[in-house]
Amino acid sequence: MAEQHDDYKERIAALEANGDLSGAAKLLMEEMLADLTESNRSNKALRRVILKNGQSSTMSTRLREALYE
Repeated sequence: MAEQHDDYKERIAALEANGDLSGAAKLLMEEMLADLTESNRSNKALRRVILKNGQSSTMSTRLREALYE
């Protein structure tokens, strides 16, 4: 994801260098890029929590065998 983030930054810089990007549009794109970065960070944190909860909620082998009997 870091590569994609860097690619977006480079593309924004290229547009600005060519004069194809207004100041307001640049600010908007930078805000959107910051929101995207925060969303990615949040998603990673949520995935870690889900994985931890999934691992801790598994039944032990003895309990599973007792329930199946």
